[in-house]
Amino acid sequence: MNARLASISKTRVTWKNTTRNVEVSPLRYFFPRQVDDLVAIVQDADAHGLRVRAVGSGHSFSEVAKGRDYLLNMQYLDKVAQVDPQGLHERHRGQGDNARYYVEAEAGITIKNLNIVLDGMGLALLNMGAVNFQTVSGALATATHGSGITMPAFPDMVRSILLVTGGGQLIRLEPADGITDPATFTPRHGEALVQDDDLFYSTLVSFGAMGIMYALTLEVVPAFMIKEQRVMMDWNVLREELIRGDFIEKVVRNYDYVSFRVNPYEVDGQHLCSVVLQEIIPGPPKLSLNARYKNLKTSILGNIPLLPLFTIWYLNRFPKAIPGSINSFLKGTKDKIFIGKSYRTLFQSGTNIRRHGISSEFAFPVDGALIVSVVETIFRQALENVARGNLYQSSHIPVRFVPASQAYLSTAYGRETAYVDIPLLQNTVGDYEILERYQDLIFTHGGIPHWGKINNRLYGKIDITQKNFPRLGIWQRVRAQLDPKGTFISVFMEQAELIPRHLDTVAVNPGVLHEE
Repeated sequence: MNARLASISKTRVTWKNTTRNVEVSPLRYFFPRQVDDLVAIVQDADAHGLRVRAVGSGHSFSEVAKGRDYLLNMQYLDKVAQVDPQGLHERHRGQGDNARYYVEAEAGITIKNLNIVLDGMGLALLNMGAVNFQTVSGALATATHGSGITMPAFPDMVRSILLVTGGGQLIRLEPADGITDPATFTPRHGEALVQDDDLFYSTLVSFGAMGIMYALTLEVVPAFMIKEQRVMMDWNVLREELIRGDFIEKVVRNYDYVSFRVNPYEVDGQHLCSVVLQEIIPGPPKLSLNARYKNLKTSILGNIPLLPLFTIWYLNRFPKAIPGSINSFLKGTKDKIFIGKSYRTLFQSGTNIRRHGISSEFAFPVDGALIVSVVETIFRQALENVARGNLYQSSHIPVRFVPASQAYLSTAYGRETAYVDIPLLQNTVGDYEILERYQDLIFTHGGIPHWGKINNRLYGKIDITQKNFPRLGIWQRVRAQLDPKGTFISVFMEQAELIPRHLDTVAVNPGVLHEE
């Protein structure tokens, strides 16, 4: 190993994800500072038959980041720059009120810091997930999503990827109708321009299987404000609106961002729901004091470092209090109205609570009757867990809505999607056992598990993956082309059987993927 690589790496390091349920002790733990470091690391690994993984903030609860041999911490690759429109196809620039905006973000920047930089530019992400401490590459790798039936999930805001593939080859990867004009393209890092749909849409959601992402180009929008309201209602009322289709057609499609949360337990004769309604407004409006802040009590309590530990102790000591505590939480998040910058409104308060949470999440078609069936199946299983083992689910059930995705391995590929989440506080009694039961149950209802959340019951069930991802074969062929030596194969990919045992590989070719 050369002196440069030795100087930016450590040995005898154990990396753990945020919730500390996944850990790895690599041969070497690298802190790359520039794209040349990534190229050199991959070339060194290739030469010695070793594997390479990059990690971000460790937000994923699944084993998707788990690897071996060389592990890369991307924290120093955190620069952001606005893209010069002169190098773009004219059709991707827009003009006047229809002007389009792009930024290139290095892979290690967190969503939180990206939002701050964008705000300083007068720009914003059109959508984001519920938390902001993920890195942009991590959010892309597992198809992070927020809510909003017309608002893209993270992969569908990406327009270009700078990727170090097998052998240390650097390519700029875009769809066939990419934003970069090949006639005026000037490589800044010696990269080759590759514009191909199968390569791009396979790489968008690929868990690091195609290579190490150095940077990605995001389409962003002028900064904007969001008005939020949270409405309490009885599940029996909401279920009827879902079954009739009114909630989908008159609410989900009429607001920019919609989600709801429901208590899996009945308290005082009802399953309490909190419906979150968010809409983009012209800004900046005149704000009352109340409208400037989200619910103050939950915002403060959710960020007290020791509160989650006390909550976990309390719920383990008094499990029968859990149904009522979920009700109290839902009522505590109620706001008459809140207006704020987009990234502050889309971020859900309570960072410390979320750092102690784990969950399994499942994707379904946007069908009101199906959503009701799935949610009420969870209700019944929650009661069964209590009756047979005195095990309680320690949180509400969130449901979110997203548009169809073009990413081949997105759980929203090709269809509008409803996500049903089952979060728990980690270290409450029965946490992982409860999620395993839910996984087995919801697989029978056609649920597709989220790649970045607890999904271990997917292992050995390649039939589920093949059924739900019609482009899986293309994705596998692309992986074999971009990584012929298997340098980027991870433990998760092997356990989920995403890597065929008998797939002929071909040499890396930074051009168009030709199907045989």
